[in-house]
Amino acid sequence: MKISRKRSHNLSAAEARTRVERIAAKLAERFGARPRWDGDCLYVEHTGVRGALTLTDGCVQLEAELGFPVSLMRGPIEAEIDRLLEKELGA
Repeated sequence: MKISRKRSHNLSAAEARTRVERIAAKLAERFGARPRWDGDCLYVEHTGVRGALTLTDGCVQLEAELGFPVSLMRGPIEAEIDRLLEKELGA
């Protein structure tokens, strides 16, 4: 099961990276995911979850694939992702 989100922002590249790191830290705390950077892409992995937050000029894109057991929590996971994107990046 796939989750996709794309959020525009008006932040500098450095500030966007800092805020994406905060999003990843919150997701790691809440769901036990392990984030790691590779260039402008922050990969998040956990048993049953593989995802990436990709930074481009003025945009953050999230793509995640949920395995079956984790997909049962899709609603709360999507709600938390949306809340964090709104909080850190705005509308």
